[in-house]
Amino acid sequence: MKKSMKEQLKAIFKNKKGMTGLVAGIVVLGTGGYVLSQPGTKPTSTPKVEQSTSSSSVDKEDELMKKAEKAVKLLEDNQVKENVSPAETAVKGLKAGDSKDKLTKRIDAVKVNMAKKEAEAELAKEAEAAVAKLEAEQVDGNIQPAQTATDKVVDKATKGKLQHRINLVKDAIAARAAQAVAQAKAEEEARAAAEAQAQQAAAQQQAQVQETPSYQAPAQAPAQTTGGDYTPPAQAPAQQPQQSLTQDQRQQQLNDADANFNNGTYDY
Repeated sequence: MKKSMKEQLKAIFKNKKGMTGLVAGIVVLGTGGYVLSQPGTKPTSTPKVEQSTSSSSVDKEDELMKKAEKAVKLLEDNQVKENVSPAETAVKGLKAGDSKDKLTKRIDAVKVNMAKKEAEAELAKEAEAAVAKLEAEQVDGNIQPAQTATDKVVDKATKGKLQHRINLVKDAIAARAAQAVAQAKAEEEARAAAEAQAQQAAAQQQAQVQETPSYQAPAQAPAQTTGGDYTPPAQAPAQQPQQSLTQDQRQQQLNDADANFNNGTYDY
């Protein structure tokens, strides 16, 4: 009958010769298993038990994956430049594979979306500047640049507000233009009325001049060459009462009298 392991160990310790081969006779296996061999003989070859390193490696990879997933999720939820680098660094530390590729694609998608939003923000900024210039300088030349810039804005709410501001300025410009046209028309009508009144006054004055008879001096007899007395001219027939003359008409009569005198019409 085979002895138990405990009895075998006792027998070895009692035998002094066997003490020298004790170390050689005990082979520790794993966490508690062992075998015995006779002193002076080679121990039975047993497979070596390697420490489990694969489980720790898997745990480490899982931890890195969790950190990378968390960093990418943070970037997707809050798409700012400050979150891009941490996500890329976390994903870069992963082993090559489908999981790493998927996280990389998610980061790239966020970066594309951020670039798109940045471009849209720049367009909105340009439109805001163009509309502000139109509001400050309300002339027709500033309408088209503001409208073109506003048409490129993507955000509907922002675009609607800018368009409303443009429409207000366009209405103000149109109102001022209509007012200017009306004022110009009124001024033209006033000038035409003044000219017509002046022409009518001139025509009335001309009619009055033509109706008023001018004074004609009587003809004089030729002067006597040989002696004789001076013969006064015949008395002019009675004149009809003259109408009240204007200042210009009286001046004209004085001028006519001076001209007759100078021409010798009066002979004294």
